Amino acid sequence: MKSKAVKLTALAIVYNEEHNIREYLNNISFADEIIVVDSYSTDATPEIIQKEYPHVKFYQRVFDDFSSQRNYTIDLATNDWVLFFDADERITPKGIQEIKAIFKEAPKETAFWVKRIFYYQDKPLVNNNFNEDRTARIFRKSKCRYSDKLVHEQLNITGKSRVLKNAIEHYSFKNREDFLQKRLQYSRLKAKEFYQEGIQTNILHFTVRPAFRFFKYYVLKLGFINGQRGYEVARILGYHVYMRYVYLREMNRASKKILVIQQKMIGDVLASSIICDALRAEYPDAQIDYLIYDFTRPVVQNNPNIDHLILFSQQQRKSRFALLKFALTIRKKRYTAIIDAYSKWESGIISLISGANTTIGFKKWYTSFFYDKTVEPDWRIKNSALVHRVQLAEAFTHTTLPVNFPKIYLEPQEIQNAKHLLGEKLNMALPVIMLSVMGSDDIKSLPAIEMAKIADAAAQHTNAQLLFNYMPKQAEKALEIYNLCKPETQSKIIFDFYTNDLRQMLAILSQCNALIGNEGGAVNMAKALDVPTFTVFSPWINKSSWNMLTDTHRHSAVHLQDFYPELYGNRHPKEFKEEATELYKKLRYELFEDTLLDFLKTNIITQPVHQAI
Repeated sequence: MKSKAVKLTALAIVYNEEHNIREYLNNISFADEIIVVDSYSTDATPEIIQKEYPHVKFYQRVFDDFSSQRNYTIDLATNDWVLFFDADERITPKGIQEIKAIFKEAPKETAFWVKRIFYYQDKPLVNNNFNEDRTARIFRKSKCRYSDKLVHEQLNITGKSRVLKNAIEHYSFKNREDFLQKRLQYSRLKAKEFYQEGIQTNILHFTVRPAFRFFKYYVLKLGFINGQRGYEVARILGYHVYMRYVYLREMNRASKKILVIQQKMIGDVLASSIICDALRAEYPDAQIDYLIYDFTRPVVQNNPNIDHLILFSQQQRKSRFALLKFALTIRKKRYTAIIDAYSKWESGIISLISGANTTIGFKKWYTSFFYDKTVEPDWRIKNSALVHRVQLAEAFTHTTLPVNFPKIYLEPQEIQNAKHLLGEKLNMALPVIMLSVMGSDDIKSLPAIEMAKIADAAAQHTNAQLLFNYMPKQAEKALEIYNLCKPETQSKIIFDFYTNDLRQMLAILSQCNALIGNEGGAVNMAKALDVPTFTVFSPWINKSSWNMLTDTHRHSAVHLQDFYPELYGNRHPKEFKEEATELYKKLRYELFEDTLLDFLKTNIITQPVHQAI
C-alpha cells in the first residue's frame, strides 16, 4: 500500500518585512499550513498578511532572542514536519520540486540542510564564505530544537540529516545601509551573549579581531572578486566585529549583573523568583540570572524578569569535584552580586568562589564565612516565606521593597493546547476542581479517609468534575482515596488524566476553577496562576510562612494549630515533624467542614445539600 504524502507546515518569524512578505508567502504556498510570528512590525507587514493572505495563521510576540522566538513558532505547528525559511529566502522552482518529491512519503531523515546563495544589490556574491553556508531549514519538530544562543542559533537535531541538491536564494541585504543595520543587530545580541558569559574586553578585541575579519573575507575568501560590493561587505563585517565589543564594553560598565540562587524544590524556586521580580523593578537594565535545579525550570520558564536560567544538577551537588568545577564556571561570568536564597554549604561555596563584589545569604552559624551580608529569618513573621526572600533583595538594594506573590507565565499556545486536551475528556461547560490528593510524601498528606471526605463534599455540593492530581509513584495511595469515596463521587472523578510534563500540567491547572488539597508545590503554582485554592497544611509545616493571599475570598487554608493551639504553644511547627503522622489523626474533616463549604460556595457553582457527609 502506497504511503500518504507527508503534510508540511511553513514557519517564519518576521519584523518589518513588507518588502519581502508577499514573495515569501507566494514562494512557500505549496505548504499545507503557513504560520507567521511577527515581532510587532511597525510597517505594513501585519496588514498585508491579514488582508491579502487570510489562510495564513498570524501571531504576534515580543522578540527577545532568535532561539526562543523560533522555538515558540515551532510549537505552533500542527504538523510534525516544518519548513522554517526566513522571509528573505527563496526556494527555486527546482528546489520546490525536490522537496515535493522527498515528502511524497515519510523520509527516513530527521532534517534537511540547504545551501544558500547570497545576493547583495540584486546580484549573487561569488567565491566567498557566504556561499559555503549550510543551514537546516526542513526538519521534524518532535526531533529538533534550537539552542539557547541569542544569535546564530543552532538547531539541535536528533537523528540523521542530509543536504538538499538545490540551493536557495538569500536576499539578505537590500543595500549597504540595510546590511549594516542587520549586522549591528547581530553585534548587540552577540555582545549580550558575551556579557552573560562574563567576557571582558581588551585591546585585541578592538584592533586585531576586526582587521582579521576584514582580511579573512576580502582576501582569504576571495571577496575581492565581487569588486566594490565585496569591499563594502568586508568593511561592514569588520565593523560588525568591532561594534560587538563596543556594546560589550558598555554593558560591562553600565549594568549590574546579579545571580539569584535557589537550589531547592519547585515551590521554593517559584517563591524565590520574587527576588528576580523585585530586582528587575529596581534595576531595569541589570542582567538577572537564576540558578536552580534543572527539574524546576518549568515554573519560572518565560519569566520576563529573568534573563538567564543556570541549571544545577544533583550530580554537581553530590560530587565535590563537579561542584568545584561548576563554581568556577560561575566565577567566569563575573557577577556583581550573588543573592543566595538557599544558603546551604554547596550554594555557599558557589557564592564564595564566585568573586562577586557582594554576596548575600541567610544568617546561620556558618554562613558568615560565605557571605558579606546576612539576613536573620524570623518564622513568626506573617508570610515569612516571601518576606524573608524580599529581605535578601533589600539587603542589596538598601530600599524597602513590596512583597508580591510570584507569577507563572504560560504561552498562549500552551493554554490553547490545555483547553483542547481537557475538552477531549471533560465537559468544559461544567466546573473543574483539581484535587491535590497527595502531598510530596506521607507526612505532608492528609489521611486517605479525610481526603475522601473532602472529595465527597466537593461532589455533593457542586456540579464540578474532580481531577485527581498525584505523582505516578503515588498511584496506589491515590486509588485508596478513590475507593473510599462514595459511588456518586467516583462518577465525577477523572482519575487517570496524565500530562506529558510539568508545563502541560501547569496549563491544565490554569483552566481549573479551583485547586483543593494538601499544601505543597501544586498549591503555590495554582496561586501563581490566579486559581482559587483550599489548602490543608501538614501539622509540622508553619502555616504562617506559606499562607499567602488568604486575606481574599479566593484562597482559604486550615492547619491543626487552628483547632488545637495548645498543642503548639510557642514552639515552631517544624519541631513536630516526627509526630506528624499521629497529629494528622486529629485533623478530622468535621473540624474544617464549614470552612470548605464556604470556599466552595464562594468559588464554585454549588448545588442544594441533600445529606450530610
